[in-house]
Amino acid sequence: MEKIRTFRTKIKLLESLVRHDKDSYDEWDFYSIKKEMFEYKFMHPEDVEIDKLISQMDSLESAHDKRQNKKMNHKLNLLTIWSTIFLPLSFYTGMWGMNFDDVPLLTGDDGFWVFVTISILTTLVMFGYFKKHKWY
Repeated sequence: MEKIRTFRTKIKLLESLVRHDKDSYDEWDFYSIKKEMFEYKFMHPEDVEIDKLISQMDSLESAHDKRQNKKMNHKLNLLTIWSTIFLPLSFYTGMWGMNFDDVPLLTGDDGFWVFVTISILTTLVMFGYFKKHKWY
């Protein structure tokens, strides 16, 4: 029965950490506690309480995985948005960086300012679009 109390204490601690989104735990903590629980269940198959605790641990692990996935999706979303904003700017830089005389606006006096204006307008339009659709 002492071992069951220890499992409950560990589960409550992990539950608190997961609920408050603390990063002071990792998958190894879940694995080691679950391993101990299964070893206990193997040694005491008649104990019904351990099944409830294993089920609780599975739910806790699932909640942890959902939070981790949500964080990763948010980071990938931001990376995609920034990449999408800078892709046209890279294209403009490539166009204006060519050493050809036939490309319009390259040799003109206003070529630099046209480039700056187009770059700023593209960035603002894309940023506004992402804001409007609440992607950022």
